[in-house]
Amino acid sequence: MSGTSWSYALVTPDALVTQALPHLLAAFRRAGLDPVAAELIRLDAETMLRLYEVPARGRPVRLPPHRAFQLWYDLGPACLTILRHDGADACAAMGRLKGATDPASARPGSIRHAGENIPMNLVHCPDDEPAAIAELHQLVGPRHAEALILQAAWPDDRVRLLTVDTIEASSPLFGGPHALSLPLAVNRLRLRVVQHLAILGVAAQDLLPLLAKARLALLEERDELLGIQTAPARTAAARARNPRTQALLRDAIRTAQDPAAENAVNRLSDVLMGSSEHWTPVQEAIHAADVYLSDTESAVLEQSHYI
Repeated sequence: MSGTSWSYALVTPDALVTQALPHLLAAFRRAGLDPVAAELIRLDAETMLRLYEVPARGRPVRLPPHRAFQLWYDLGPACLTILRHDGADACAAMGRLKGATDPASARPGSIRHAGENIPMNLVHCPDDEPAAIAELHQLVGPRHAEALILQAAWPDDRVRLLTVDTIEASSPLFGGPHALSLPLAVNRLRLRVVQHLAILGVAAQDLLPLLAKARLALLEERDELLGIQTAPARTAAARARNPRTQALLRDAIRTAQDPAAENAVNRLSDVLMGSSEHWTPVQEAIHAADVYLSDTESAVLEQSHYI
């Protein structure tokens, strides 16, 4: 990896809620930090407090109480983004772009200058590459971390397409006319399955082309559903597309050899088709597949079992 370096940016839930993610991805690119892989993940206060502990940072840090962190991380997902830099020390470049912890002290033009307060300051990044490796292992576990680090070293444009270029379409909605649409919630969750498999299964032969087909079908479905005005018509359109969508997803998932993902997409198909009898197995399957599920999406999917 001569002449290049890497880091990661953890775009925090406040940025997703305020719809700042597209602007942050653009800011990374302007600073010469190329997003090569991205995925929505759920954060928890315990994990993030460990990241901010004094031994991990090497300097005193006055942290807000646990409850403040919990309130922040419960707002929504974070977007874990792997960044590749043409030149030495991507972590330093990201640190300069990030700005001071307190938005009141951050220089104009830095990311955190637009933050709300010290915890809700839009982005976290590591101090150096050893910290990046250690933190990724804490955030997503060893197997997932190693897959992301592989993308930093040997980026694949197909993974970029499946993840970074699809992240906005797969992000949960926090308001607007489609936030409570069951077919669109299922569509977003299926896109997250595709993204997750693209990162973890990049070494599987023939997987990425199959995921690309599934992604295209899901984006075509999304475009159609967004143009439909009524919920019954959206549901009918999504159900008409479901057999082909399911077939494409199953082909990819079986190539990836991921039973948890297969169970999740099967359960989502049942919810969409109105044949799911109980909510708990659906919820458990989504979590087992390590796919982010927002509180609103959870409510929409569960509520469909009661009507």
